[in-house]
Amino acid sequence: MTITYDFSGQVALVTGAASGMGLAAARAFANAGAAVALADIRADVLDAATQELAAAGHRVIGLAGDISDEAYVKSLVEKTVKTFGRLDAAFNNAGIQSPAVETADVSSEVFDRINAINLRGVWLCMKYELIQMRKAMVRSSTTRLSAAWSVCRVERLTLARRGSRKRDNAPGCHRHGGWQERRVDGESD
Repeated sequence: MTITYDFSGQVALVTGAASGMGLAAARAFANAGAAVALADIRADVLDAATQELAAAGHRVIGLAGDISDEAYVKSLVEKTVKTFGRLDAAFNNAGIQSPAVETADVSSEVFDRINAINLRGVWLCMKYELIQMRKAMVRSSTTRLSAAWSVCRVERLTLARRGSRKRDNAPGCHRHGGWQERRVDGESD
């Protein structure tokens, strides 16, 4: 059975979109007809991904920044809406991982950075995406990967009453081409 999705006329925002699952999701949204805003902290890699999709005839923008920065996230959503006129779907994929060491050997700074991106960053993205979707009052969808699954569950139940659809995925760690680059310490394993 082949499942196809039609996102024609819709707008998707994808974080962690420069490589790996994020880029795959951005490609999938674009191939299904959506205009796509790609976000990633790595500006050079994001630019290459954005150019690749644009060269294939897709409507895309790339907006580099750090999702742990609230001003950036707010601006990301605002620029997406300003450029494409709306926001219908989001895939909050950005995240980093601790070096492969014992917990006792991880510094507080590394722990704080991981949580700033993987928890606070995902929450900030959801906050500003959902504010926009609520303003639009359209049937919208957000998908995100994170250990902060319970936040999405509460939001899904809240938004269901308003006609929105929300899908949560918390499958754990996945290795992909961008995995090593997303390590906090910059080292590969």
